[in-house]
Amino acid sequence: MLEKLLFRFFRRSILIRLLMIITTIIVLFGTMIHFIEPTNFNTVFDGIWWVVVTISTIGYGDFVPQTTIGKAVAILLILVGTGFITTYFVTLATIAVSKENAYMEGNFKFYGANHLIIVGWNERAKLVIEEYKTAFHEEEIVLIDETLTTNPMVCDRVHFVKGSASHSHILELANVKQAYKILITADQHKGEEYSDMQAILTLVAVKGINPSIYSMVEILTEQQMNNANFVGANEIIKTNELISKMMYHEIFTKKTAEKKSTD
Repeated sequence: MLEKLLFRFFRRSILIRLLMIITTIIVLFGTMIHFIEPTNFNTVFDGIWWVVVTISTIGYGDFVPQTTIGKAVAILLILVGTGFITTYFVTLATIAVSKENAYMEGNFKFYGANHLIIVGWNERAKLVIEEYKTAFHEEEIVLIDETLTTNPMVCDRVHFVKGSASHSHILELANVKQAYKILITADQHKGEEYSDMQAILTLVAVKGINPSIYSMVEILTEQQMNNANFVGANEIIKTNELISKMMYHEIFTKKTAEKKSTD
């Protein structure tokens, strides 16, 4: 029975274990000092109050042991209780700092829902996020990227997840199962064919977890557009085609304007 209780105790987090130990110390010493000096500590609650004030090093002095046994208990309490309470707050601070570091480094899970996921950090993604924030959309944004080391846009509406979006555990960190829309941008630092294949692989992984998510995929080559449609892309962004049309428009407009000016 004792082994089973110890096993269950040590399975809990260190913060819970410390809190359980401190609670036991407070109740135990508070009860002891009440029975040792009942006239000085009229109730058990008075004893517990004295223990809390003592181990927290506040020391109001409203309750002070008068007998030798009471003082011996106080010495033992200071040696034992103060150490545990200090360890507790140090552990609490360490956990808070580690959570903050995990958030900044992209290792902290997003627990929201109905959010927008953007895959890939580049100028296009940056502009989309800035426009999204300017338009005062209520949805939060989760940015997934494997090249960044820290969150590039620290604010209460952008959550960063570091890693490849084609990996299921990274998508779980982004809580893709409860997302409503995803934008998969092309990695233009790599070859167009490879970039498109990576985008389609990411889309397959996303649809495997959340088939109903609305997906927008940036595709650079004509050959991969059918594949993107086949795996369930709701919208395909043809970046190269759009840029080519804009370039042609600029060239044609400029050429026409120059010809009219010479005439």
